[in-house]
Amino acid sequence: MTNYKVFWVPESISYSNEAIEAKNSTALINEWSEQGYELVSVAPGTNAQTYGGLFVTLKHE
Repeated sequence: MTNYKVFWVPESISYSNEAIEAKNSTALINEWSEQGYELVSVAPGTNAQTYGGLFVTLKHE
């Protein structure tokens, strides 16, 4: 049975012409991957309440 987890992770990133690490999301993904979870997707929040973060979906078989 596949177990999914979806997190909303707050990220504060200013505009830049260079790549910027999303530190909070990276830390969460690394933490759960150590427990055997696999990254499924990362998507930006799209409304006023989730605009400042990313949705991270992970799964474990």
